[in-house]
Amino acid sequence: MNKRKQGFTLIEMLIVVGIIAVLSSAVIFSYGRIIKTAARAKAVELVSNARTALEEMYLNNDGWPSDLYKDKGQGEKGFYVMGENVAKLLAQNHLLNVDCSGGKLRGKDRCGIVDPWAQEVLMRNKSNGLETDVSTGGKVKDHRLYFAVDQDDDGFVSKEEGAPVERVRSKVIVWCAGADGGLSDCSTAAKKTDKLSGRTVTNQDNVYSWERAQEDRK
Repeated sequence: MNKRKQGFTLIEMLIVVGIIAVLSSAVIFSYGRIIKTAARAKAVELVSNARTALEEMYLNNDGWPSDLYKDKGQGEKGFYVMGENVAKLLAQNHLLNVDCSGGKLRGKDRCGIVDPWAQEVLMRNKSNGLETDVSTGGKVKDHRLYFAVDQDDDGFVSKEEGAPVERVRSKVIVWCAGADGGLSDCSTAAKKTDKLSGRTVTNQDNVYSWERAQEDRK
């Protein structure tokens, strides 16, 4: 007796396609979250390493080098940006693995010390610079690291010295704007718990080198 060959019905095929679509969406979503988490983890590590590098520079020079203050970040706010002058200082002191071959900044360091979101842009194309857009928000210049130092040796970096809060118990502090390139005001930003560090921070996107417990908000 002849048996008729049976194939998939239209409904069965649609069900299979639907399942594949759901699984694909889940994989893409998970991958996107992994990429975001990895970039932020790199930013957390970078600001921490930058803080350590500046502390070492202070010890190596018996004080803060005058060239450290050449790159003003936010003018009226008083803190500084880790631009080309600071990057060259770090290279001269053999700190933070800054690429300054032949006295000229190169690669991801050519615009200064930038966060992972801007590093990707600079490494993608040699012609990209400070005004190049970053896909997650802002321009490369908005993704440079900011810092402030304890200039009067009282054990604190104060708001007058550039801290984004009243005072931080530290010799030097470093931070960056995060993925969106927008540097939020710590005094008005909503508080949340950073999933990577486990500490309470005052902004969802900014990345800081100091702990909440080091802040003095009196």
